[in-house]
Amino acid sequence: MNTQSHPSATSNPQPIHAAQLGFGSFDDFSEATRGWDLDWRQLDRGRLEAHLIRVAGPGASILRVTFDRSFLQTGGSPPGMLTFGLLGGSVGEIGWYRGRASADNLLVFESGGEYESVSQPGFSAHTLSFSEEHLDRVAADLDLPVALAPYLQGGIAHDVDHAAVSDLRRRLRELDRAVAEETNRTETGWIRNELEHEIPARLIRLLATNPQATSLTIDRPRILAVQKARDYIDAHVNEPPTIQEVCQAAGVSWRTLNYAFREIFGVTPKEYLQATRLDGVLKELHRKGPSAIIADVANHWGFWHMGQFAVDYRRQFGELPSETRNRVK
Repeated sequence: MNTQSHPSATSNPQPIHAAQLGFGSFDDFSEATRGWDLDWRQLDRGRLEAHLIRVAGPGASILRVTFDRSFLQTGGSPPGMLTFGLLGGSVGEIGWYRGRASADNLLVFESGGEYESVSQPGFSAHTLSFSEEHLDRVAADLDLPVALAPYLQGGIAHDVDHAAVSDLRRRLRELDRAVAEETNRTETGWIRNELEHEIPARLIRLLATNPQATSLTIDRPRILAVQKARDYIDAHVNEPPTIQEVCQAAGVSWRTLNYAFREIFGVTPKEYLQATRLDGVLKELHRKGPSAIIADVANHWGFWHMGQFAVDYRRQFGELPSETRNRVK
């Protein structure tokens, strides 16, 4: 971890922290995303490779995340902050709350609330979190008052002005490079100025273009069927149900549910159920650490054939359960 502090024009400047980090496990990644409350579930198979660039100071935080696995992303954005998301330009559509969003959209997180998204391998995005007071102050400096009320409601994807979003993306890339390359700019007030003034100014200008809310919706009956199936799976995950039981709970045929899960999550209901159970094992091993008895944890999540369980776990996460357990301090 590389943390930098930088001077400011104020008499007692608060430190600005800049870091570039790499991760091989979601739990380590989650711990590094300060202020966020994350509970992601890996949907596909393979070892995770994730990277994070973080620049943060009082009332302001910018994260750039990239990872190579598919995730059901759930959790909460930093409380007391307005948080916006901007997907990488090469990222296709992602699931966003009950619909879809693309790189052409500005995403708005619900302040202090929970969000849900589904992303595929190759995901990259910036999140920009600022206090309302900080954005009001920058808007006043620009003599460009912006009504922030429409952005206090989360779960929305806004169509935005392409020129304004390109300008914001370009500035964010410059910030990423400065942190990643540890140039002389990281040892001056340049990063502070970017975090506190230049980037929020570009965000304000983008908001001032009056972006329009958009909704790339998924068929509502399929959404409802998937939600019923997920609720049933979560309620019975320790005694894994059959797919027939899941279909009955959802009130749809196997073919319909299979199509819906593939559309929304990119996996079948059976693969989703397996991923959910293995995710439960991983999180419990991480929580208990070296004291965990692997067989007991596996049995708790409905795995009884230990040889097959070890094979499935390694295929899902790229390591053995014992490696997960022993990695925890």
